[in-house]
Amino acid sequence: MYLVDEENLIIHSMAAPKYECQIKKIPEDKRRKVYTIDQVKRMIDPQHRPHYNGCRWCMAEYHTFDMQAIFKRD
Repeated sequence: MYLVDEENLIIHSMAAPKYECQIKKIPEDKRRKVYTIDQVKRMIDPQHRPHYNGCRWCMAEYHTFDMQAIFKRD
């Protein structure tokens, strides 16, 4: 099972959660469960809107880092 953080657009694996994931801090109304890896792969696809990202600690193989974000100014 996978837990989707709708607030930050991050997907966590409940099979191997890490302390760094801070799953307990995700508000209850911003959580959603996904049961298949196929659905997770569709959500992580760059063409999917909104575009989700895998958690860098518990789903490192599905985490992508946006190098352009380094150069963006707020």
